[in-house]
Amino acid sequence: MIKLKKLFLILPLTVFGLCSCSSDDSTSGSVALEGKWQFTRIGTFADNQEILTDYQHTPGCSKDYIEILPGGIIKNHEFNNPNCQETISTGTWIRNNNSITVKYPDQPAIPGEILELTSTTLKTKFTQPDITDIEIFIRIP
Repeated sequence: MIKLKKLFLILPLTVFGLCSCSSDDSTSGSVALEGKWQFTRIGTFADNQEILTDYQHTPGCSKDYIEILPGGIIKNHEFNNPNCQETISTGTWIRNNNSITVKYPDQPAIPGEILELTSTTLKTKFTQPDITDIEIFIRIP
């Protein structure tokens, strides 16, 4: 009988606790965009549907990632050349709510949208003439 009473006391507290927790699973201004993000999936839109595939990292090399730094600096780290040497492309980024614009030297600015931003996932959509790119990243320490 005592076990049953404890269950009736614990169950409502557990349900209340689960319901009262806020979720960071939606695009939110409270989640920091800055950090290191590893490429996981890439794709495009066709017939108003996302077509995504796994990102192909170079076998045997470190995994490609982007580094979004405070002050509007972005670094793209790639390991796809001979001997897995790292190539870093540095550019700038500007965010306004869920809009983001990325610019690398000698290239036009690319307007984009943050579709999802959680503590672990970043999903972006960048639209260029004749193509829309979708990129999904996971946060890395």
